[in-house]
Amino acid sequence: MSTRELSASRTRRLLAAATPAWPPGLPPLDVDERELLVEWLRGSAPTRKWEDSLLKAAGPQRIELAQRLSDLALKAGLCTRCERFDKGRWRPVELRWVELEALQTALGLATRSDRDARRMALAERLDALMADELVGEAAQALAESRMAVGPAEARAALLQALLDWTAEGAEGLRRDFALRLGHTKAVGDGEWRWLERHFDLPALGIGAFAPTLTLAGDLGLVWPGGRRVDLAALGFASLPVPSLLTLQRVDGPPTRWWLIENRASFEKQAARREPGVALAWIAGRPTRAWREAMARLIAVAPAPAAISADADPAGIEIALAAAQPWEAAGLPWSAVAMEPARLDRPGLQPLGRYDRAVLERLAVQPLPPDLAALRDAMAERGVKAEQEGWL
Repeated sequence: MSTRELSASRTRRLLAAATPAWPPGLPPLDVDERELLVEWLRGSAPTRKWEDSLLKAAGPQRIELAQRLSDLALKAGLCTRCERFDKGRWRPVELRWVELEALQTALGLATRSDRDARRMALAERLDALMADELVGEAAQALAESRMAVGPAEARAALLQALLDWTAEGAEGLRRDFALRLGHTKAVGDGEWRWLERHFDLPALGIGAFAPTLTLAGDLGLVWPGGRRVDLAALGFASLPVPSLLTLQRVDGPPTRWWLIENRASFEKQAARREPGVALAWIAGRPTRAWREAMARLIAVAPAPAAISADADPAGIEIALAAAQPWEAAGLPWSAVAMEPARLDRPGLQPLGRYDRAVLERLAVQPLPPDLAALRDAMAERGVKAEQEGWL
């Protein structure tokens, strides 16, 4: 006999191979049998129901193949089979795999142990990335997402590539950046959109165009030779940083600069701006190009700055970085719409690991009183908020 009973009653029996080949050897399988067996062995369940799982996976076109494969797997020792006596014959109820992970490995499938190890390695990698000011916030969002391990690993690799790119001061097209991950199409459209949500890629030297600065206000920007741009005629405009660095003067200079982190908030305030106020969008963490452009603008149009970022730990660091051109020029600045009262509203988010790491950095850093109050309120309450909710 090719099978034997491990247990039996009048209505139930458990069958196993009489002379199993597995482990360690797999039986000969044709292409169709191997393909279906691989489908059956995906996942980490050691027991699979016959009708609800295995036959369903096979589909109506492969019922005979499923029955043949079940017999083959049983006789080879890949599984035991529980059967029920019904209407005069024995019918399969479920298969129980013998040494599931070894069987999956033999067929080139990932095991639960493999997946657990990958998850642990990914968590450690994201923890390390969260310590970086540039990519930390994106790494935290990735760690808190429910994304599958494979896509999350790919995004973590993007963040590391971005760190390497900026550390080298590299500049180039998107395809140049993608080459660092293997080939020019290594970064898909969805991944580019994800990067764009977290970073100002042109400002980081990635893109087909020069880095830009987005401005709004009743300003007349004038270059040598009388060339000018009248921002008052536009709701807002994104201007190349290299052009702004050669700016000669600003007609109708502002009495105040207002720097806003959230793009939706920036556009909303640009549409309702007050006379004398010029707005600039802070596209993520201020880059060197952004700071250089703002430094040139305030050199020809000096005025105090109001800075508005999210009421979260990263928002405090962004505000401090955006203020650097004013600090260097000896001009006053202050944070606005970042008071602790912004945390007294619905829809708040809990602080994540990256947020708490930033708070630890900020705890030993001297801060203006308004930002220190926000820092302490977040540490006490354990929550944060996005400025789009009120600005």
